[in-house]
Amino acid sequence: MSRDWRRSKMNIKELLNRSDQFLAEKGIESSRLDAEVLMADLLDMERINLYVKYDYPLKSNEIDTYREMIKKRAQRLPVAYITEKKEFMSLEFMVKEGVLIPRPETENLVETVIEYCREQEIENPQIIDVGTGSGAIAVSLAHYLDDAKVVGVDLSPEAIKVARQNMEKHELSERMSILKSDLLSEFIKREIKGIDIVVSNPPYISEAEMEDLAPEVKKEPKTALKAGEDGLEYYRRLIPEAEKVLKNEGRIFLEIGYQQAEAVTDLFGEKWTEVEVEKDYSKNDRIVSALFKPDAEA
Repeated sequence: MSRDWRRSKMNIKELLNRSDQFLAEKGIESSRLDAEVLMADLLDMERINLYVKYDYPLKSNEIDTYREMIKKRAQRLPVAYITEKKEFMSLEFMVKEGVLIPRPETENLVETVIEYCREQEIENPQIIDVGTGSGAIAVSLAHYLDDAKVVGVDLSPEAIKVARQNMEKHELSERMSILKSDLLSEFIKREIKGIDIVVSNPPYISEAEMEDLAPEVKKEPKTALKAGEDGLEYYRRLIPEAEKVLKNEGRIFLEIGYQQAEAVTDLFGEKWTEVEVEKDYSKNDRIVSALFKPDAEA
């Protein structure tokens, strides 16, 4: 970085302009936005407030801390890992390296489950979120469905720790729990049945697609992204396991890659009906859901 960064006196506007330029030179397309998000985090204020405080003189320790944040971003570390937080469903979640960052498109999955529970008037729905990661899906469902009982499961110790912290942050411990489990194996072992809903945003990126991911995405845990040669490994495992825990006419909701709808729907056998595909806000196929109805088996 240039000597300008070492100046003892700079205001917000000056430092933002230098940061924007520096990040752009490093190939960061969202250079201005990222610079502002990091500055707002540093000063613990809303990003919009930066504009009315452009002339605020930064202290030398603030400049030094911000400089380190910008250096990390220039190395393609995701902004959420630098700030250790990410907004999802209008809620703030803590995230850390080693845990998947919640995606905006996954909000479609949560909204679909919430709408389904309300339309079907399911009382005290019992929901399992498989591969909970930061707990974003599980916490959001418990927050917006105030009578739901939600269990988030993951195999990663890092994810379990972060998910529990987010559960406690949003004061949902009475209706939520986080469990270590390889998909639904713990529920099957304990012979837990009668679950209303299984929801999951599983890994669904193929080995070939992994090579083409953005540098930032490659900083996230591969175990939360990669799903075998064709990207369908976890769907093949999860759908049969869901049959062992769902109640009759329970439903599964799965996030999918935008080209996977046909391949995933083909995995549902005769015990499933009402297999549906829904699009996200970008009009891409994003959610597959199906009703478990073993009585419909021929």
